[in-house]
Amino acid sequence: MSADPSFRTDRFPFPFHSVLVSRRGVRIQEDYFSPCSETSLHRMFSIAKSYTALAVCALTAEGKLHPEDPIIRYFPDLTPCDPHPWLACMTIQDLLDMKTCHASTTYKLNPAENWVRSFFITPPDHRSGQIFKYDTGAAHVLASLVRRVSGKGVLDYLRDVFLDGIGFSREAYMMKDPFGDEIGGSGLMARSSDLMVTAEFLMALWQNRWKQPYRHLLTDRFDEAFFLRFRDLFLQCVSFRSATVHEGKTLEECQGYGSQFWRIRNGFAMYGMGGQYAAFFPEEDLIIVTTADTQAVQGGTQLILDEIYRMDHQFRNPDAADAPVSTAQVPESHGYAQLLEQVIDQLAGSYSIQENPQGFVSCTILRDEAVLVHRDCTFRFPIFLSDAAEITDPKYHQKLYITTSPLKDGSLYQYIQILDSYVGSIRITYHGSDGKLTIHLHKIEECVFPEMNGFLEAVKTAD
Repeated sequence: MSADPSFRTDRFPFPFHSVLVSRRGVRIQEDYFSPCSETSLHRMFSIAKSYTALAVCALTAEGKLHPEDPIIRYFPDLTPCDPHPWLACMTIQDLLDMKTCHASTTYKLNPAENWVRSFFITPPDHRSGQIFKYDTGAAHVLASLVRRVSGKGVLDYLRDVFLDGIGFSREAYMMKDPFGDEIGGSGLMARSSDLMVTAEFLMALWQNRWKQPYRHLLTDRFDEAFFLRFRDLFLQCVSFRSATVHEGKTLEECQGYGSQFWRIRNGFAMYGMGGQYAAFFPEEDLIIVTTADTQAVQGGTQLILDEIYRMDHQFRNPDAADAPVSTAQVPESHGYAQLLEQVIDQLAGSYSIQENPQGFVSCTILRDEAVLVHRDCTFRFPIFLSDAAEITDPKYHQKLYITTSPLKDGSLYQYIQILDSYVGSIRITYHGSDGKLTIHLHKIEECVFPEMNGFLEAVKTAD
């Protein structure tokens, strides 16, 4: 078998536009497919989020902002005079980690409203900093923050820092919303090679071998001390910061989230809708960049991921056959007795749930069950470490099979299969501290359990 296996593109039932592969700083594959070419600008969608985060990291390294600052401090003109406490305490870091106080992207709720302002005037529905909820509006606000602090857009500021020095194209740009603000969550227009040169620079930072090949980037303003601070902040961005198993639709989306970077098996990634990927495998010093359009093919993104992991497997095991498609369960959803005990110790107690449209009244977390009291009935979900617990729910009389897992971010997660005359699932995540509890409910089923959706906020009651 070749020491440098190629990324195969002959089996995708959708338009595939480019693939670039770099290993140990050397480009080993670079293919473009008509009508796209090496000079084509491509919509990179949510990969824009990673560039926005890098700009925030650079501003932090310059000392021009601090991630623990409340975000409203930088937007006094867009913030209500008497902001909701959940909005007032939301930090820049909460936006980076996708742990805002909103349950969805606010500018999609009312497109006629200024997109940035919508983030500050939409009533929050849970505390920030608790549970991951994908929110493109967070990156949109962060891009506006970059302009307010630096006086430049995301790419223009990053050009000063390092993009111009690594060969990033001058034609690349960030699209703007109808109100003139950069779409920092999904608006990146760039060449495939722009993603690769950025990824190669970031991999050099990760491997701590950046000084020699990128010494020309050093200036009086962006000196070695700056890049050391920037590197530390970047490493935090690509580390595990949030559990995502409750939201993930693919195995990779269940591996966790950093700060505008996804965690994947064996590494991390910049990821955009439709097959836009820059996947990093630090152990192999391997980067794979793809652009495509999978939107018309259900499961198309997974086909790209399967090919990415076939390549990673071959680099790890050069004498082995192609790796089979993984059927393993999500690693972070496996239960661990010691971690479960720690999480239960953190969350155990009785809580009064604040008024909510779903109709829940209280929650009690015990060592053997989580109890959610609804105005119509009481749901009791057993906490077992190994096999799924079987119950029949008291309201819809459906057989439920409950698996409970502690997550690495300190959350308690229950995956509930609905397997009866109705088929589907309910995912419940509990996260809290200091006598407060945030509960996220996510139901996937068309007819029953309508109350099992959205966020709940609760306060611990006296024992």
